[in-house]
Amino acid sequence: MRKNILITYTLIIVFILLLAGYFFLYNIYGSEIRLSPKNLFADTSSEMRIEVVPINALGRKAWFRKSSAHFEIIEGVDLIEIIERKPESGLLIIGSKGKVGVVGIKIKSEHSLLPEYIEIQILDLNV
Repeated sequence: MRKNILITYTLIIVFILLLAGYFFLYNIYGSEIRLSPKNLFADTSSEMRIEVVPINALGRKAWFRKSSAHFEIIEGVDLIEIIERKPESGLLIIGSKGKVGVVGIKIKSEHSLLPEYIEIQILDLNV
């Protein structure tokens, strides 16, 4: 009898932990755009990685999840070249063509209500 009660309590605790893990760690509550590196320079070897990261309830990357995104270059098309574009995993890698200016990119994520707009300033090498 005591063994059955112990097994029942253990199953209830495991179920609650799994349910909390799903809602706090796995479920997506928004998305965040991460740029690495933060600056793009006016030389032909400068690259920037733009990634859409799904965010869980704790404000960190959601476990085992990806967020697809659509990237649209609004301004500064002639200033950059697209090196790699993976919309299914929310990744865009751009490279500078060696010109100074501002690039505007509109990003519509699968888990965002409205599109986000980011501006990337291509800095001169003398800065």
